[in-house]
Amino acid sequence: MNTLDKNQSTCIIGNLNIDLIIQNVPRIPRWGTEVFGSGRSQVSSGQAGYLAFALQNLGIPSSVISLVGDDIYGQQILRDLNNFKVNTRGVSIQPGSNTGITVAFVRGDGERAFISDMACLKHFDENMILSAWDLVEDASTVCLVGVFCLPGLSLESAVTVMKKAAHAGKTTILDTGWDPNNWNEPTILFLRNLLQETTIFLPNWDEARAITKQNTVEKAAKAILEMGAQKVVIKCGERGSYTRQGDEEYWANSRKVKVFDAVGAGDVFNAGFLYGYQQKWPLEECLAMGNLTASIYISRENNRFPKLSEIQELAKQEKELFPLHHFLIGE
Repeated sequence: MNTLDKNQSTCIIGNLNIDLIIQNVPRIPRWGTEVFGSGRSQVSSGQAGYLAFALQNLGIPSSVISLVGDDIYGQQILRDLNNFKVNTRGVSIQPGSNTGITVAFVRGDGERAFISDMACLKHFDENMILSAWDLVEDASTVCLVGVFCLPGLSLESAVTVMKKAAHAGKTTILDTGWDPNNWNEPTILFLRNLLQETTIFLPNWDEARAITKQNTVEKAAKAILEMGAQKVVIKCGERGSYTRQGDEEYWANSRKVKVFDAVGAGDVFNAGFLYGYQQKWPLEECLAMGNLTASIYISRENNRFPKLSEIQELAKQEKELFPLHHFLIGE
């Protein structure tokens, strides 16, 4: 079994919230109408939450810098993070405020849509990050995620934080999530500034297409590199995933599974990819690791975040499609 160097840890800066998920929703209702789903769950989440849970289960020590409300949902999130042994010292509690909540509507094929109230996260700002900066200093990798779910953190401040981390020699990871203002020109300008400080940018295809206005994954990736990122990874759902660094590019297969719920799938992919990256695997193997990790997650209703041993066993079974040579050394 592969093991990580003791100094390979990750600090995650981003949103924590509760997801109320309703499954098997046939369509989004029109105003004044109602539709029914079947099946529901209430889980601790946010891009920071999903990423932290997944990293911890892969054996990557993780800390989170974020904010929750002084309510039962904030208590649930902290309890769940602590149960996964995530370092929560950087998670502040906003007195008298509600924790952010997202209602997710999931179709039968796993596709989803979201409506969110970020609540206390409007108070999360640069000063809260800097007050917990020792967690960044202790980490080898710093992830800034869910930028648009942090209304109290200006884009200027996000650039300042990433620049400070990059100048400290950290591997910097960016996954902004979807921009609810549909990527207007001022946002793209600040994204360019963010990408100048980013080691790896991990958008999904919808985001990459909206940012670059390109009609192919390959062209979008090239455009993103021209904006400043050192590497780009584009998550393409059932088409798999793609990465590019300079002139080096790779596609990796998706794994065909029956999807229970794809909410959080991109964050779990990120965790799998980062595991391989911290192990210094080739980029194509990092992609395969991300795809396998996410495939297990989206197919399960319970105990959703896979352990390293489960992924290794699956990699042995499907090594023709997912050639994780470094992972299987010594099998």
